[in-house]
Amino acid sequence: MPLMTNASSEPPPGAPGDFAVDLYPGGQLHRALAALRRHNPVSAVRFAGRPAFLISGHRELAEAFRDNARFPPADAYRITIEPVQGVTFQTMEDEQHRLYRNLATPAFRSRAVSAMEEEGLARIAHELIDRLGGVRRADLAAAFTHRVAFLVISRMLGIPARGEEMFRDWAVGFLEFPRDPERSRRCAAQITDYLLPIIAERRERPREDVISALILADADGHRLTDEEILAHIRLLFSAGASTTTDALGNLLFALLSERSRWQQLQEQPQLRENAIEELLRWETPVAVLPRLSAPHPVEFGGVQIPPATFCLFAIAAANRDPAVFAEPDRFDLRRDTKKKLLSFGPGPRLCPGLHLARRQLRVALDVLMERLPGLQLLEPEAAQPRGAILRGPAQLSVAW
Repeated sequence: MPLMTNASSEPPPGAPGDFAVDLYPGGQLHRALAALRRHNPVSAVRFAGRPAFLISGHRELAEAFRDNARFPPADAYRITIEPVQGVTFQTMEDEQHRLYRNLATPAFRSRAVSAMEEEGLARIAHELIDRLGGVRRADLAAAFTHRVAFLVISRMLGIPARGEEMFRDWAVGFLEFPRDPERSRRCAAQITDYLLPIIAERRERPREDVISALILADADGHRLTDEEILAHIRLLFSAGASTTTDALGNLLFALLSERSRWQQLQEQPQLRENAIEELLRWETPVAVLPRLSAPHPVEFGGVQIPPATFCLFAIAAANRDPAVFAEPDRFDLRRDTKKKLLSFGPGPRLCPGLHLARRQLRVALDVLMERLPGLQLLEPEAAQPRGAILRGPAQLSVAW
């Protein structure tokens, strides 16, 4: 353990820039995080122009995820997403969090989700490939990875087919908060206006969809109001669609940037599940998760942290900690990552959609391998994942 220090809020010499705004494409992020981890598993950095602390060691981060007293999980969400998303179990604490999580999460186990896993995921993936027509090259980000997760959620919600593209555009715009708060609020309002009549109709005539499951959910005699339903639908997009989108893009980059990996999975499909787990370690879609420390001074990892200070949970660094993973920068299709990954946030805030996310990745990979033989990445440098918070490729120019 490092010696106790009053740790100046100034970053160490040679520390990287600002984790809120810098893109850190490709290996830049991992080199920066590794340097910080070597310096100290709890390091002073900058976030949105403000002093912050970054937790990069696997042991330290696993402890921090489970420590709601020193790192209350709801506080950062109240600043970064609640103003446009609304109040969800994500921004609640203790008993209120338990109650609303119990109300919302049955939607992840509803018949609509089961039907989607059994046949809907593959149908959507095939549909998007069909839209490519007879072309033999495309930007697979624009045509596939940036669309499939949004379509999955729209169809589980029961959005009419004629409104899917419009609804996707609103969902993408809503996710621009706080980078573009005006657009985000406008899109959130459009989502509300579109969904309120559908919610009213489902209250009268429930169907086998997630909106109906949210309406019918009951926990301790409490049911969700219309506004609470709307907030949790927005949560599906902010916490589900965006991360699955980036994870799928990262998976394709990992497999196509060194095409022997793609070929190996063609020849040994039994390794595909392992490839997804290794991807979630090697290039997790949420690289750095912002939290706020408690509203009083706390000590963590031998460092004194001032009240209500941004503490960055560097999942991407912990997932490459050499104390836990041998040769951590190597993408290893046979690596055993069970019970070591921190990608879904261990502890009481474990992501309830992790099973569906993994299933989406597997089905999409199977369909792409079946439908696009000889798939090749044309511009590897442009396809590098980028971003320090949410991380994924902006484009995937491919030919087949």
